[in-house]
Amino acid sequence: MVKFSPPLLGMFMVAATFYDAIVATTCGPSPDLNCCGMLVASGLGDKVLLPNQTEYTSRLGSYWSVSAALSPWCMVLPYTAEDVSSIIKTLVSGNCSFGVKGGGHGSFALSNAVEDGVTIDFANMNGTTYNAETEVASILPGGSWQEVYETLAPHGVTVTGGRAGTVGIGGFLTGGGNSFHAASHGMACDTVVNFEVVIADGSIINANAEQNPDLWIALKGGSANLGLVTRFDLRVIKFPDAAKPDIWGKFLSFDLADGDNAIDAMVNFTEHAHLDQNTSSIMFFGHIPAAGGMVLHLGLENTKGIVDPPAVAGYLNAGKILSTNSLVVPMADLVRSENPAQAAGVRNIWFTLTFKADARVMKYAASRHTAAVAKLSASLSPDSNFTTMCAFQPLSHAIAQHGVRNGGNVMGLDYWMQNGDSGILLLLELGVRGAENEAKAYPVMREWAREVEAYARELGVAWEWRYLNYAGREQDPLASIGPVALGRLRAAARKYDPDGVFQTLRGSGFKIPKGECD
Repeated sequence: MVKFSPPLLGMFMVAATFYDAIVATTCGPSPDLNCCGMLVASGLGDKVLLPNQTEYTSRLGSYWSVSAALSPWCMVLPYTAEDVSSIIKTLVSGNCSFGVKGGGHGSFALSNAVEDGVTIDFANMNGTTYNAETEVASILPGGSWQEVYETLAPHGVTVTGGRAGTVGIGGFLTGGGNSFHAASHGMACDTVVNFEVVIADGSIINANAEQNPDLWIALKGGSANLGLVTRFDLRVIKFPDAAKPDIWGKFLSFDLADGDNAIDAMVNFTEHAHLDQNTSSIMFFGHIPAAGGMVLHLGLENTKGIVDPPAVAGYLNAGKILSTNSLVVPMADLVRSENPAQAAGVRNIWFTLTFKADARVMKYAASRHTAAVAKLSASLSPDSNFTTMCAFQPLSHAIAQHGVRNGGNVMGLDYWMQNGDSGILLLLELGVRGAENEAKAYPVMREWAREVEAYARELGVAWEWRYLNYAGREQDPLASIGPVALGRLRAAARKYDPDGVFQTLRGSGFKIPKGECD
């Protein structure tokens, strides 16, 4: 008779219970049983969640966008890099499709989860530590930037992270990461000095300037195409006064009649942004019923805590300011407030475009926003509670220069800015309740994006570049990064994922475009 040790016997009992639960909710053995059952059999049973469990339902509720909250066969929540290694080995051996969820801030279906497969949810890999000797913050992938800033502030330092506290870690950093510090330090990925990553064969390796440098570069903007990052080591940014880890933020509401003046001010700001790399701005035209309907809002920030720096004078003189709120506060406090046009718990549709800083395109985009709102108002149900945002952000050519100086990345901005041009990053966004309303709104949003893109092309100022973290479900951001960056990304994928695990089994997120030799 074969005798089992207590731990081994317990594992078999968990697996048997899991098997019974699956069979009870399906018509019998199926791919979901095989894949989820294999995870349990590999010793991960206490980390696997089934659809009939309360915690499974709770995790579905953790997605920022309802559109992205897909119900997988099961979820698996690792605690360590070793867990992630075991998960990848198991899923690959079973030819199981999987999705990857970090902080869960993706906007569309299949951005960070799957239905026909297993979702790897990093919620339990959450935390930040700071090494004062190396001046490096080590950040796990499953948390949010709110928590990171709160942890680092007592040390008088911060990092290049999200501008909304609810934004997640993993997807933000591997997708590039636009931040308040972009003009002064590059995209957030450019400040990553080391990635701890689980690659396709389950190996846990480090990628930095000395070890696997090609992978280090490719992970900076390459999304989840090369492996699953289990730790990000970021170079910190010191505040001028460690006892006051504050930045300045100012939030203004303009009269819509002064929209053209505000746009002209942003173009001027963008063209001179390299002269004051500590100041940033975001402007958006929006439809926000809770704020009275159509609005024009502006956010200004200075990472040194300087109030009303000279760089923002053009904005402050652009027209009638209806309201203003100026703050000098810790980063965590500034990013805590929720943008009413980006509320959690609704369905989302995003499109993004970029173009050379040109007021004509911006004014056209704003005018088509008004037209889109009229169409949406006429077609969506009265209880849709829809909001829209036509958001403009400066892209200083200094951002690309920092990326090159910090070892390079695969974002491709250096390709589009090689002539020293600065640009505008445009986000067209809709938040809405109800799947039927989302379906009706989608063609309206797509038409709006296509109209603006066509106009920018007509003027000869369009850029093909699409910011991955803003891209919509039908946009192909990695096809827009230019030949050099795309070549680096493909080469790294062939080396570290020769069987194409993250191109075939990974069902969530954007993939690497296939080349002629693929």
